Amino acid sequence: MPLPEKNHFRQFTLFVFLLLIPCFALWTLLSAAAVTPVIGLVHLTLSHWFPDIVSVVYQEGANAVLMTRLDDVAGQLVPASEPDAGLGFRINTRILTYSIPFYAALHFATEKEHYLADFFWGLLMLYPFIFSGLVMLCMKDLMVTLGPLFLEQPGVMVPGPNVIGILYQLSVLIVPPVLPVMVWAWQSRHTPLLEKLLYTGNNTG
Repeated sequence: MPLPEKNHFRQFTLFVFLLLIPCFALWTLLSAAAVTPVIGLVHLTLSHWFPDIVSVVYQEGANAVLMTRLDDVAGQLVPASEPDAGLGFRINTRILTYSIPFYAALHFATEKEHYLADFFWGLLMLYPFIFSGLVMLCMKDLMVTLGPLFLEQPGVMVPGPNVIGILYQLSVLIVPPVLPVMVWAWQSRHTPLLEKLLYTGNNTG
């Protein structure tokens, strides 16, 4: 039964707060599985993009571990003597994937006809940004640690440090909290909640 029109936003807000707890709890349990396909794609991307620098990107729980082909010997970066002896970086993927439970709470708190189908379509919109965010986290660590050795690779197109820095900040600070709201708003634009908010906004304008 449709919610009373005057209660749409109030009940939606209450439902969101109630759903945040189980959504984030489930995400905590499943965050490693949620990021597995992304880590595989990041490995393929970076190992082919920077073959002389990146050896492998693999999964360790909910973390991604990036191993380089370089080692630190007496303060100098030199090719690693063994495949598994290079410098490594452990990256917490949860700073990107928390967009999933946030989106889930918004989605399932909204009255709509097709919950599961729309939810999976929403996830498909989030995952490219989780992938690109993890790529930027890896590139930021490589830039900060390796410096010119990473940025000035011969024959390889590497974004400038300012570009990497800006994209890193966007990937960590802006995209995870904002993108779920945008996806939810687009999918819910024809629901009573959004129609009421838009109608009210147009009237006040």
